[in-house]
Amino acid sequence: MSSLPLHYGITRNLLLICILFFQRTNSFCPSKCQCNVDHNLRVSCINAGLEVVPIQLNPDIKYINLTLNQILNVHFTLQFYTQLEELDLSKNKIDDLGSRNFDAQQQLKTVNLSRNSITHLKKDAFRGLKSLLLLDLSYNQITTIHLTALHDLVGLIELNVAGNSIISMDDGIFRNMISLEILNFENNQLLDVPTENLMYTKKLRSLDLSGNFIEFVRNDSFESLKHLSVLKITGNVVNELDQRAFDGLLELRTLNLADNNLTVVPTLQLSKLSNLSHLSMSGNCFTHLPPVALLNLFHLKELHLNRLDKLVKIDSRAFVDNTFLQTITLDDNPSFGDLPARLFHGNPNLVEISMRGNDLRTLDAAQFPLDRLQRLYLSDNPLECNCSLLWLWRLTTGQHDEENTNTTNILVLDKDKIGCDIWEERKIRRILKTMSESEIKCPAHIVTIISAVMSILLVVMTGVSVLCYLRMVRKKKQALAERKNVNKRVIPQPIDKLELERYLAAQEMEHEYRALRPWEIPVNKLIEEPDHYEKFDDFRYDTRRSHKQPHVVYV
Repeated sequence: MSSLPLHYGITRNLLLICILFFQRTNSFCPSKCQCNVDHNLRVSCINAGLEVVPIQLNPDIKYINLTLNQILNVHFTLQFYTQLEELDLSKNKIDDLGSRNFDAQQQLKTVNLSRNSITHLKKDAFRGLKSLLLLDLSYNQITTIHLTALHDLVGLIELNVAGNSIISMDDGIFRNMISLEILNFENNQLLDVPTENLMYTKKLRSLDLSGNFIEFVRNDSFESLKHLSVLKITGNVVNELDQRAFDGLLELRTLNLADNNLTVVPTLQLSKLSNLSHLSMSGNCFTHLPPVALLNLFHLKELHLNRLDKLVKIDSRAFVDNTFLQTITLDDNPSFGDLPARLFHGNPNLVEISMRGNDLRTLDAAQFPLDRLQRLYLSDNPLECNCSLLWLWRLTTGQHDEENTNTTNILVLDKDKIGCDIWEERKIRRILKTMSESEIKCPAHIVTIISAVMSILLVVMTGVSVLCYLRMVRKKKQALAERKNVNKRVIPQPIDKLELERYLAAQEMEHEYRALRPWEIPVNKLIEEPDHYEKFDDFRYDTRRSHKQPHVVYV
């Protein structure tokens, strides 16, 4: 029994030698295939009904296209073509690649295995493909990848595994993929950013993680990707970004965070991306855009904020740091109806504005930098037909150019779709460019009434202001007078001295008098005349006796 594998191997090798000899002498082209052997060694067998890879082709063939066939596997069929450079097996029924079936393909540069039924990448599945540059495994049913399945792909530049069912990967699967520049993990079932494997792909320039189930981006998830230029995390369930989620992405140019569950603009996290030029945050749950929402993004050229169902307010200073902004789209935000007057005045390079499908009812020419805009899209807004739209009517009908002959800028409008609502028993939608100027202008009597009301209000406000001013001056004068009266001393009327002396002489016959002590002096003694009691030179009293307080009457 032990000699059976050896015997099987010898038989297999002999069979291969015979087939190769036959190929060298009698290679032929299968039916429904197109073979161009003499010129550029290419074979195309598209939708030829093949169930296996043909082995009777010229062994020096360099390109084989076997797409749209019924091929189930590649076991023992590719090793005859050692000079093969491109192989397309897309849209077949391959469910298993086996192990080491590409050992002989040392020159192979491109392999397309997309849209098959592969479920697992087994051990050494791509062993021998050290020169491979592109591997497309998209839209299979791959759930697991063996640790060594991709180990020989040291020269691989692009790997596409989009549209599979990968939930997670063991650490080290990408260990030898040091040349990888493009990695597509779109539409899988990843629960987290595969940081442990990304740390080996230091040359990565483009990473697509769209359509997964990533909920949280942790600190330093992309720290090792110093050369990453494009990052797509759209269509996940991200509701939070750690403060250092994007640390290390020094060369990032494009970031797509659309269709997630972010409720607050990640201003702090984005501020680290100083070289960012394209940003999309459409389809999130923002209710408002705060001042300086995109801090430090001085090189931002293109911004997309579409499908923000809860967006109500945008601060007029939201984009003040984005001085190089050229294109901004704010489409399909059904709750946004208040456009700030100076929202775009801090963006001198802005050439395109799209605000379709919002809740805008009035628009003013001052809200847009019309002197430098090249494209302006405003359709599908519930605009009201009044004189505030006269400027827009002139643009849609072409009369704006006649009034501004010095303007060389050509403004592109979606004028066939811009409409406004007129109420005539019921709301009627009219296309703006089909209306006449008389339907757009405010009627003269309305203008007169408004002017008169404004004049009356101005007069009333002026009168009220004057009255308030006079009243304030009067109050100030009264307050100043009261302050002076408080500080002014009140001098009582002079006392009749003769009458006082008579009274005191009469009292002396009954009682003995003494000088009042300091604490017994009456409170109202403010007279500056000398003390009358001191006039009695013969006044004496015994300090040892206690006397009753005399009753003094002031006349």
